[in-house]
Amino acid sequence: MFRRRKREQDLDRELRDHLEFEAQERGDRRPLGNMALIKEDVREAWGWMWLDRLAQDLRYAFRTLRKSPAFAATAVLSLALGIGASAAIFSLIDALLLRWLPVYNPRELVQLTIAGVPGAVPPLMESFSYPLVQALETHREIFAGLCGFTGGRFPTGPRESIEDANGAWVTGEFYETLGLQPAAGRLLTPRDDKPGAVPAAVIGYGYWERKYGRDPRIVGQSIQIFGKPVSVVGVTPAGFTGANVGQVADITLPLAILPQLQPDDPYMIDASSWWIRVVARPRPGISRDQVKARLQTIWPQLAESAIPASMPGALRRVRGTWIEPRPGGSGWTDLRRQFRQPLYVLMALTGLVLLIACANVANLLLARATARRKEIALRFAIGASRVRIVRQMLTESLLLSLSGAALGVALAWLCSRFLLELLSSGQSRAIALDVAPNWHVLGVAMVVGIGSAVVFGLVSSGAQPARKRRSAAPLLVVAQVALSLLLLIGAGLFVRTLQNLRGLDPGFQREDVFLASVDGSKLGYRDARLAGFYGDALRRIETLHGVEAASFSAITPLSGGGISNHVTIGGKPIDREQTELIPVSARYFETMRTPVLLGREFTARDDARAPKVAIVNQAFATRYLPEGHPLGQRLGVGSQGLEYEIVGVVRNSIYESLRETPPPTVYVPLIQRIGRTGAVYEVRAAGSLVQVASALRTILQPMLPGLPLEIHTFDAQVERMLVEERLMATLAASFGVLGLALAAIGLYGLLAYTVARRTSEIGIRMALGADRRRVILMVMKRAGVLTLAGVAIGAPCALALTRLARSLLFGLGPRDPTTFGAAAVALLAAAALASFLPARRASKVDPMTSLRCE
Repeated sequence: MFRRRKREQDLDRELRDHLEFEAQERGDRRPLGNMALIKEDVREAWGWMWLDRLAQDLRYAFRTLRKSPAFAATAVLSLALGIGASAAIFSLIDALLLRWLPVYNPRELVQLTIAGVPGAVPPLMESFSYPLVQALETHREIFAGLCGFTGGRFPTGPRESIEDANGAWVTGEFYETLGLQPAAGRLLTPRDDKPGAVPAAVIGYGYWERKYGRDPRIVGQSIQIFGKPVSVVGVTPAGFTGANVGQVADITLPLAILPQLQPDDPYMIDASSWWIRVVARPRPGISRDQVKARLQTIWPQLAESAIPASMPGALRRVRGTWIEPRPGGSGWTDLRRQFRQPLYVLMALTGLVLLIACANVANLLLARATARRKEIALRFAIGASRVRIVRQMLTESLLLSLSGAALGVALAWLCSRFLLELLSSGQSRAIALDVAPNWHVLGVAMVVGIGSAVVFGLVSSGAQPARKRRSAAPLLVVAQVALSLLLLIGAGLFVRTLQNLRGLDPGFQREDVFLASVDGSKLGYRDARLAGFYGDALRRIETLHGVEAASFSAITPLSGGGISNHVTIGGKPIDREQTELIPVSARYFETMRTPVLLGREFTARDDARAPKVAIVNQAFATRYLPEGHPLGQRLGVGSQGLEYEIVGVVRNSIYESLRETPPPTVYVPLIQRIGRTGAVYEVRAAGSLVQVASALRTILQPMLPGLPLEIHTFDAQVERMLVEERLMATLAASFGVLGLALAAIGLYGLLAYTVARRTSEIGIRMALGADRRRVILMVMKRAGVLTLAGVAIGAPCALALTRLARSLLFGLGPRDPTTFGAAAVALLAAAALASFLPARRASKVDPMTSLRCE
């Protein structure tokens, strides 16, 4: 293989010796036979001829494709777009849903969940309290290791330059359970997770590299976290970013030291706070089913012992439940619940794009094979075997497909970064996922590339008669049109869903409103002092130039959550369900421009010393106060049954989700139940938005020394809620346009080839009196027939498949006639455009020239 020239010289010399020997023996030079054939037989005996022929085929394929750059570029680009789109979505699915954590034997890990939770939909809970995790850790007869973890945000650095760092709270056995070794120092151990332990932290490898330049001297030093010194004891290994997928844990702290760092929140580690995920490593030989069976017997007693009798609500929460172990080697993230179905739908759409691209390339190769029929016939005539011809065509197809796959992987890398930014636009912090193509993505691209190469090679090998190849081309175009119709209908449904949600009247006006999050409780204010702090900030904001109205509330609409509580009327519960309870300040409804239908709005006089008052929305009044006048009626709120008098009724507003029906809602003055509540200021601007935002920061930041201040527009908050819909609409529309373009290219290629093949026929028609208009209509009629056939096939398929995406739609059904009609019209318009150029070329055929050429 590596000394080919010398071996060829040796072969020539050996053959000459044979000829000379024959001449000496017989006195003549009778030939040994076909010398070229003898050389081929000898080379076959060497055993490396397959590699030599492969090199020959590759060189020939490269020269052939180089002579047809337009064909090669179209085929490679079509495949690259199809493979790139599929690989980009798959890389996101792989990073978010499939990839194992970079830990020791992740397949052994299980995540523990609580099943059968009453009132939960689904009846499953993924969070535990800290005492429950500690109780589970003691069962070494079941688990070789068990730990709890959850995400966090840690203010780090000195008071004058505080930065928010992404982090995680973990139990002491976290790193031991995962089987990790430190890059420097040591990792957290159970000794660090004890009450009164010296505060210790582990920093992430990326944080160590980014902030400290991988300086090993940071181990043993202290850093300020929550304004208190915490000793850095080690660095996590490279590649490990935490068990919360999508979040990078730059700093990891043991849960037991939380009261030391946050003395105002000691309840976070008692039995009433359920916020910790649990992952465990069963002992060798114990399966998931066995873990479930063993925990089922000990769970009731374990839960009763970990939850004190003084917390009857928490006890009711676990009675009748059981532990359900699930695969835990891929970590945990709430993003999976949010994006699993959209990503699978997008994967199906990219599959359609890939099928259209493959059909497009197959059509190109069919036309090319027909054009090369004389070449293939000549090669058969001079002795080439059918296997040799097929292998040559497979090599050309392989070169095309692998080139398309390579370019597709590059496109996938670029698109994956864009997809990640699109996903992060809906989160309070950027999603951190490694979406660079890995061996999973490369493997998928290679399988698609090689598979398509085999199919294309067989299609273009000449193994089928020319008549069958010509009949296959229109079928491929029909298939492209049908698949494009599916893409366009899907794109139309998702785009219209986004438009419907954006155009929805939520019961308030979000334009020109700023939101500023302020938590005075972190500065040590409580009750009356906290109320005074919030009131002082509100008065300062109201004096700003360009501020039309301002208010504050405990929670704002469409912030991703809600507050609910039990409400009674006349001492009787109004419903088993809890009612939305929104604490707000005076002028809240004026600021939000929510109409007050009856009674009055809250005023500054509704303070802590005034009688307790409430305002209800239309849904509450209609459902629970259908008779009589709602004003003046009294409500009991909360477990203590504090009484509030209804002083107003306001229009319904959406709070948790744009897709929800406005629920019964009760508004109460925030000042009357202040406690240690954080607040969000709503500021309606009448002047320059930039100037108002700058003035807000100038006023509020000095009031929050050492605390971060987040200011954003209400429009931005609403767009965060629409990230799923924007993802679907943006990508589905892109795929729809791409599929439409590929189908148009396929139709154009078929008609251009048909016109070239029928040039003589067209010339005869024109010689016999056919005018240009008739020729154009003839070509475009063929395009119309193929397009209508594709629409006729694609429409029923779309009717059957779109219902699978019903839950992702809003304001329209999966069989929306407007969307179906618009998609069909778009296809017909694209077909008309694609067919016009070949038709126009056909109409310009000179009859005498075409007949002379024939």
